[in-house]
Amino acid sequence: MTMPCLNYFHELFYINRVKSIPNNIAELLTPIGLAYWIMGDGVYYKNKGVAICTDSYTKKEVELLAKALSSLFGLICSVHEHRDNQYRIYISKRSLDTLRNLVHPYIIPSMLYKIGL
Repeated sequence: MTMPCLNYFHELFYINRVKSIPNNIAELLTPIGLAYWIMGDGVYYKNKGVAICTDSYTKKEVELLAKALSSLFGLICSVHEHRDNQYRIYISKRSLDTLRNLVHPYIIPSMLYKIGL
């Protein structure tokens, strides 16, 4: 069964059946969305920061996401090549307090380890 109200988002994030990042991602991303994203694709590195696995996106798309996180939430982000042509967003340990304050209310207790709590 499908929910027609979700078709809008499917059309935004899938172009010719390929997952992609829309240019207006900064208008769509919210703290709760970031929390869900981290619960699904986040990795905490002790005393280093949080990485978000964005391996299936192009470098340009990952850079767009990192820029949105920086401008929207004031997070210090960088893009790292994980493997050949696979890129991940790294949120600096200097931004961990900001990140935690932003997403903690929305992260379920069993997933708090993803932000080092």
